[in-house]
Amino acid sequence: MPLLPLRRYPAFVPPESQGRATSGSMRVLFVADDPVLRDTARRELSPGFELLPVNTFALALPLLDLEPAPTAVIIDLGLADAKGASGFLAILVERGYSGPRILLSGKFRPEEASTLSQASIIHFALATPWAPGELRAFVEAALGFRPFPSALHAI
Repeated sequence: MPLLPLRRYPAFVPPESQGRATSGSMRVLFVADDPVLRDTARRELSPGFELLPVNTFALALPLLDLEPAPTAVIIDLGLADAKGASGFLAILVERGYSGPRILLSGKFRPEEASTLSQASIIHFALATPWAPGELRAFVEAALGFRPFPSALHAI
């Protein structure tokens, strides 16, 4: 299958340059039941991204209807409700959600996550735990703000 170009999303303007911390932030829906993982993501993605953390797909669904809608969706495949991931991803397609979907897993080896890169422009894989700064770089690259570092690739 030929590679498709990386989808470009609206330009990111850091909230500090907008004069508003939260209202100018881009929303990232983060589905994970591990509070340490959610806290680590919150620290790493701020400032600039408003994290919407939930621990089930049922709680995530209403957040898709927010205005503005989440810019990216991150799903921890290690959560207790992980079997619902395929159904949730199908709902994203049904609703026409066009943002990147980032899948986290402790079962991905970093080299596996980087080799799953050739099939799609909207799904991404990141091994957990990630290195400091890696999640932010990954989200920014998935949104098209910067090129992917060599270890980060779309799947």
